[in-house]
Amino acid sequence: MNIMAGDHWTALHRQLDALAEQLQRGETQTPEQQADALAARSLQWAQPPQGRSDALQEVLAFTLGDEIYALALTHIDAVIPLKQLTPLPGTPAFVRGIVNARGRVVSVLDLRVMFALPPRGLADRNHLLILRNTEMEFGLLADRILGVQMLAPNTLQTEQAGLSGLRRNLLLGISPQQWQVLDGNRLLNEPSLVVNDYD
Repeated sequence: MNIMAGDHWTALHRQLDALAEQLQRGETQTPEQQADALAARSLQWAQPPQGRSDALQEVLAFTLGDEIYALALTHIDAVIPLKQLTPLPGTPAFVRGIVNARGRVVSVLDLRVMFALPPRGLADRNHLLILRNTEMEFGLLADRILGVQMLAPNTLQTEQAGLSGLRRNLLLGISPQQWQVLDGNRLLNEPSLVVNDYD
């Protein structure tokens, strides 16, 4: 018997003991009270165990130079080839320009600049990951797309020694495959990535 099953049996025995005490005291429940108690108990038992996050999640793996990153598919609206990029003068260095992505003008951000990685020319960047939520939309440059994989969030190593600043804030953790798993929600809501006006 595992610990989880043992906990369930202990709770069941407690409930049976409480019922026996009620019967000895002559306490009875109306049919409505019994139905309410059963409904409440059903909801309680249907709840998943607290503190567990072992459900597999689909992530898209991609490379930046020699490093592999991953991002949950729930935050990715599209993956498109990078064809023509129009630079935007006066924007921060991490904004490489804008592209026409399926009829929408989308800003293109460079994780290399954001994470202070060794620079590389745009010639090697072949793909654009379009991230989108109700408030924000932008593209991230990627060298190569490795494909979609399943990943269990509870396997991530969340302590990242030697990392600091924005890179540390935007990482969920390191996967067993040594992928750096990005936090798509934080990326889409990071205030420092919002450019309100040009310099």
